[in-house]
Amino acid sequence: MKKLCASLLTLLLASTFAHAEEVASHDAPSKLVIYISPYEYTNQIKLWHFMKDYWFAQGPLVEPVLTKTLGEKFGEAVMCEAGVTGNVLLWVQPKMFYNPHMRNFYGTIKATVYTGSGRAIASYVGESRYSGDLDILPANSVQAAYDLAIQRVADKMKADPGIQKLIDQGISSKESYTPCAMVSLLPGIAPPAK
Repeated sequence: MKKLCASLLTLLLASTFAHAEEVASHDAPSKLVIYISPYEYTNQIKLWHFMKDYWFAQGPLVEPVLTKTLGEKFGEAVMCEAGVTGNVLLWVQPKMFYNPHMRNFYGTIKATVYTGSGRAIASYVGESRYSGDLDILPANSVQAAYDLAIQRVADKMKADPGIQKLIDQGISSKESYTPCAMVSLLPGIAPPAK
């Protein structure tokens, strides 16, 4: 009986330590956390064509392109989930337009960069034009247009040594991390005075 109790106690302690290590590794801030408004997942937009329209939610189409492209450029890019923090928070606002006369998809990505503590430090816009038909695999064309726009934003971010340093090193120990879900409540960058 004593051996059984000792075995159970050892098993319980081992699982507790494993869970504690998992929680500790989850609490560490990520390098780059991407926030897309829930609105982009629930409200669909329409791309117009003469004979057929294409309705889609932007969030599900732009999310895999963002994580892939930004992950390749900066090492680690994760999507915002409850309680996730990061060295850099990136609020991405996608827009898409289709010109049926020219058969072009026009993608725009507006990205506002925040420090891990929630201070806005930069804003970038990436635009793209991708030729394609709305009748033939429109989701692929939309993703390709977003990919070009995201590449342009990522190149602008990569060219800024301050952002690269912040992604690699994080915020100072005197500041506290802001959960990524708070990004939509934070002030952005004020436009220059005229």
